[in-house]
Amino acid sequence: MEEVLSHLERFEREERVVARLYPFTRSRSLPSPRCVLIDPRFSFGRPVLAQSHVATAVIAQRYRAGESVDELADDYGCQRLEIEEALRYELRLEAA
Repeated sequence: MEEVLSHLERFEREERVVARLYPFTRSRSLPSPRCVLIDPRFSFGRPVLAQSHVATAVIAQRYRAGESVDELADDYGCQRLEIEEALRYELRLEAA
């Protein structure tokens, strides 16, 4: 039951509809911060950073091109943790 509740806490509702989802970016045994957001109002529902709404795919592309986590955090005015969580999310998608 506790596992089900942890999943339900990742959703935000408006009226009776799920409006936002904060996907897990880490294994279920570790706490997963709410840095990545899926919301149809931003980037057509593609994953973005929760605070700045920068697409996680863009962050991953720039990282693969050789930019550091610190450079990306400076460019987007966000914390290093947010960039790291975006990369965890995107790299996990690639591994699947």
